Amino acid sequence: MTKLALMSDLHIDLNHFSDVEIQTLKQVLNDEGIDHLHLAGDISNNFKDISRPFLADLGKEVNLSFNLGNHDMLNLSEDDIRRLDFQRIDLTPQTSLLSFHGWYDYSFSNQSLEKITQLKKTFWFDRRLNRLKNDPQICQDSQDQLEHHLQELKEKRVIVAMHFVPHSNFTMTHPRFTPFNAFLGSQSFHHLFRQYGVKDVIFGHAHRSYGDVAIDGVSYHSRPLGYIREWDLTIDFVNQNPRYNPSGSWNLSKRYNAVRQLPDFQSHKQEKLADEFRQSMTVFDL
Repeated sequence: MTKLALMSDLHIDLNHFSDVEIQTLKQVLNDEGIDHLHLAGDISNNFKDISRPFLADLGKEVNLSFNLGNHDMLNLSEDDIRRLDFQRIDLTPQTSLLSFHGWYDYSFSNQSLEKITQLKKTFWFDRRLNRLKNDPQICQDSQDQLEHHLQELKEKRVIVAMHFVPHSNFTMTHPRFTPFNAFLGSQSFHHLFRQYGVKDVIFGHAHRSYGDVAIDGVSYHSRPLGYIREWDLTIDFVNQNPRYNPSGSWNLSKRYNAVRQLPDFQSHKQEKLADEFRQSMTVFDL
């Protein structure tokens, strides 16, 4: 039997992963009996200098694969991005893991192209990337390649791992954040999953955990780790210790910054870190 675990959005640089976090992750993988770990994007903002050594070290403990998220693409060439796209791994004679990056085509947005373009240039992380085509073209290329691979794998059970959001059910609903739906993904991926009978898809990117959600016969799994200010252990600590949040702020950055250096929080983090990693995994017994 093979035990597959998938995670996304570790952001090991922004989350300041030290030996403590890395060793805790390794221990969780060992305790859970994981044979193969796949990371579905946004490992760090520096693939060559930060992610690659991390992956090499983690790969000594477990079979490891990954696809890129948008943060991983910073300072990578288009050739590097394409080289790391669309990996196929035979996990058992009957089951293959198909991983790819994905992208977005603005179809989750009802804003004008002008507003979307201005928002991206002003606020969105991907303004720092050097992609050779526009976003809808990149997304269409990804869909074309996806269909090619799904055609070749149609006789097998396929578990898909991607970074971007494949269905509008997983977009943002708060009015403050809905403009950013333009950069989340495309429902065209979902149409291909339906067409080719894909049963399980893992994704991240939006930093919101949806658990397991079935749509049109496709089971979507989303448990991104996200930024430490978003972690359950951080939110729980502040809620359990309201004296550290006297204003009652719900701003996650303010709440985290108020407690992050406290010895009590550091002890709480060390106690709960393994659980945080464990609940951010989607696990398959194959």
